[in-house]
Amino acid sequence: MPRYFFHFEGHQPHTDTTGEILAGDEAAWREAVRLSRDVEHALRPGDSWTLGVYEEDEPVFVLAMVTRRFR
Repeated sequence: MPRYFFHFEGHQPHTDTTGEILAGDEAAWREAVRLSRDVEHALRPGDSWTLGVYEEDEPVFVLAMVTRRFR
């Protein structure tokens, strides 16, 4: 089974050096969505972040959140 790494970029970047062995891309997607829920409480107007999902060094998915404040 492949090892996936989850790297956050934004206000508080995090590089995943351990990774997680998962059954495949679908399982990695579910884990990425779960991780995005774990950080949503820290999101403020004007913030943005991305979560890059990699199998070893190959990109698989990118989740991006951008917020804008108009007032």
